[in-house]
Amino acid sequence: MPVNVEPTNEYPEPKRIKNNKDIPHSDKLRAKANTAMLLKELDADLGESTEEERQEALALFDQIDGVPPNLAAKKEQEEAASKPGVALALGGYISHYDQQVIADKIQLRNIAINRLLEMSQDDDQKIAIKAVELIGKASDLFTDHQEITITHKNSAELQDAIRERIKQLMEMNTIDVTPKSKKLTNSLDNDVKTVNAE
Repeated sequence: MPVNVEPTNEYPEPKRIKNNKDIPHSDKLRAKANTAMLLKELDADLGESTEEERQEALALFDQIDGVPPNLAAKKEQEEAASKPGVALALGGYISHYDQQVIADKIQLRNIAINRLLEMSQDDDQKIAIKAVELIGKASDLFTDHQEITITHKNSAELQDAIRERIKQLMEMNTIDVTPKSKKLTNSLDNDVKTVNAE
């Protein structure tokens, strides 16, 4: 079922959207690709990507995490990604790449677990125990527990605690306002008394 969205100027753009200079270039390209994929899922008529658009999308995909050499190249890439066919093909490439990354992580996890299972059968007890410990951690068998004890106080105790805390804070913020000249005079007087006493 198609969803019709009619843009209007009734409400102003939020300020954070107006200043899109802070948004990384790769995020802008990904946003355009994700938008095209979402519109396709919502049955928008974007048509099929042509071979030329797929080639443009592939070139964008190869450069998506890099920094464009200059402002003109950056603008050119953004304009290319604004074409529905290119954005749709780019979204397909990004989606496939993300799925592959996840599959690779799962495969690496399985390899590590299998190797730990082999090591858990080792004759050296230190190696076997460490392997079993790591398998348990990978399987979330061991969790750290934290105990939180809540002690309830009555209102009189709370008032006394607040008064004591305020008293401590007031004493901390006491500033010695003796003028520097007075401190210097006292210091010199003490030095003279010490010399005379000797």
